[in-house]
Amino acid sequence: MRTSVPARVPGDRSRRRVVAGAGIRLATVGVVAAAACYVVLEVVQKPPLHGFFDLQVYRGAVLWWLRGEPLYAFELDSKGFTYPPFAAAFLVPLTWLPAGPVAILVLSASAVVVVLLTWWLVAPVARRHGISPWFAVALAVPAVLAMEPIRLTLGEGQLNMVILALVLADVVALRRGRAWCGVGIGLATALKLTPGLFLVLLVLIGRRRAAVVAAGTALGATLLGFVVDAAASWEYWTSTLWDTSRVGRLANPWNQSVLGLLAHVSDPAQPDRRLWALLAAGVAVLGLWRATRVYRRGDDLTAVTLTGLTACLVSPISWVHHLYWVVPGVVLLADVAAGTPVLGTVSRWSRDRPRALALGAGLLAVAVAVPFLLSTYWAFVPAPGSPTSVAVDIGGRSVCTCAMLALLVLLPARDLTGRTAKSVLVAPTASRAAGRSPARSRPGGWSPR
Repeated sequence: MRTSVPARVPGDRSRRRVVAGAGIRLATVGVVAAAACYVVLEVVQKPPLHGFFDLQVYRGAVLWWLRGEPLYAFELDSKGFTYPPFAAAFLVPLTWLPAGPVAILVLSASAVVVVLLTWWLVAPVARRHGISPWFAVALAVPAVLAMEPIRLTLGEGQLNMVILALVLADVVALRRGRAWCGVGIGLATALKLTPGLFLVLLVLIGRRRAAVVAAGTALGATLLGFVVDAAASWEYWTSTLWDTSRVGRLANPWNQSVLGLLAHVSDPAQPDRRLWALLAAGVAVLGLWRATRVYRRGDDLTAVTLTGLTACLVSPISWVHHLYWVVPGVVLLADVAAGTPVLGTVSRWSRDRPRALALGAGLLAVAVAVPFLLSTYWAFVPAPGSPTSVAVDIGGRSVCTCAMLALLVLLPARDLTGRTAKSVLVAPTASRAAGRSPARSRPGGWSPR
């Protein structure tokens, strides 16, 4: 009597492959998350949490102000409130709960924004290259949280994620043609002046209605500050705004602006303000010119990133937690490294060698990410009284500034239409043989494509 052998179900093998693949992906995410935790907890010199010091300053200053005291007379460990009176009114809800619950809410809200923005940036890139968006985002989130601008924002209780969310909400609104587009940039500018550079970008790219809305929103919010507290508003706009000593020392290693670079080189002397003004003007012109040109080529996210980097560089003081625009910069480079073609390369050599261009983008992404992951500039801070050199101060202490300058010059405009991919990477003569000319991309969409 024969024993019947159960027939194999054809789907068994494919199911096993799916399970094995899921296991490998889960293990990979675990390794990346463990590596990120190790870097944050064991490698970097500064702890990930800083007692939510900036949040304490915000909350303490607003409580002080609500009791009728002068807003800019408040100090906590020699640090005072540095934002316009409108920002103080905006932050009043921080006083509605005790300090502990407020810290938890701010930390949680900022972390949620980080995860959502990481999805917004990474998922389209993953889809374009045939990678599961969930897997790509799961790999990216631990790395993004380990980047110093993000971990400092969370540890200090900073409002940077609110500013970023307001700007990018306008980015999405502009792409969809919303009439209220510009409100986010206007509010961000009223809270903290540096996002005002996005208003200039709106003018340069011809989005004048959005620019008017942004300017009107910023002006209205500023006037509201005068209505709420005219004396504090007058003090801020005539005195406090121009007093950089209230914010901190220019030579502080955390200051990674162009003026910070000059301060590191000249420390302990004061940097030459005329030289800074000249360099900052040059950086602003270069950054806005590149952003406008890239936007008109159809890569809106790169244009926004270039503008954000420019704002950080030209601001007199840009603490490392202000430099969150480096995150989309690294994502954009990773997109090019994965094979997304580039528009307007500067030479025929780079056009004819897309693989070399992709390799260069990957190396630049690593070179930019490493200093922000490992906080390498602290290794170059000299001990009091010890000699130093210009090379160490520029290449070491100001490495984050140099990384942003490199992004400002080298961040490419991506071809998101696929025409370069078809004509250069796959078949250079296919479109000509078919007698068709590829359609030109129409700039105007602010998307994370």
